[in-house]
Amino acid sequence: MMGTVEHATLTCHRCGRETRHELAYAGRLLVVTTCTRCGNGIGRDVRRRYLADLRQRVASKPGRMLRRFRRHPVGFTTSLPRTTVLKPWELVEEMRLVWSAAAGTRGRETGGCRGDRH
Repeated sequence: MMGTVEHATLTCHRCGRETRHELAYAGRLLVVTTCTRCGNGIGRDVRRRYLADLRQRVASKPGRMLRRFRRHPVGFTTSLPRTTVLKPWELVEEMRLVWSAAAGTRGRETGGCRGDRH
């Protein structure tokens, strides 16, 4: 998985239609928006903001883990082995998404999909 993917109905500049778009996030930042009808996408260079966001997420992780442990000790304990293994891979995938969008190497034409999130 490359970050988090959500969907929204937006107007695609290339299609000229209101279509479903995939919105790919790395952390809390929107990185790539892609029209699911024609494949037209917009990648954003969010490297500097991503690194600042990542620093904040890493710094706040111990506190978030402690809160989760206090609220749900059994669930926290049982999920910890899986999370410990998967989290580094999730971060690597986020970084790949951010850097590939910044480099424009995602294999999609840079263009204009615009609209409001629904």
